[in-house]
Amino acid sequence: MRNLLIVAIIAAAAYWYWSGPYQSRVNPNYEEQLERNDKAMELCIHTANYQAGIGNFNGDPESHCAQENNVYFEDDHWHSYDGTRPESSQ
Repeated sequence: MRNLLIVAIIAAAAYWYWSGPYQSRVNPNYEEQLERNDKAMELCIHTANYQAGIGNFNGDPESHCAQENNVYFEDDHWHSYDGTRPESSQ
């Protein structure tokens, strides 16, 4: 009986992880994707500006990072060309 209870607890934890945190990480909703894009661009631009400061980067950091991350800037966020935008309700 004790082994059955342990197996049930492990199965429940595995199901919870699969249906919650794992799916959220692998298939984020659009708002989460915007946050990820914004953070990735912030880091990339910061790195490019640092590289430009020490003489290892030429060009526009924002354009370079947008191309590298496959994003465009609109409505104060970086949107992915690969993602699908949700329908706006009017």
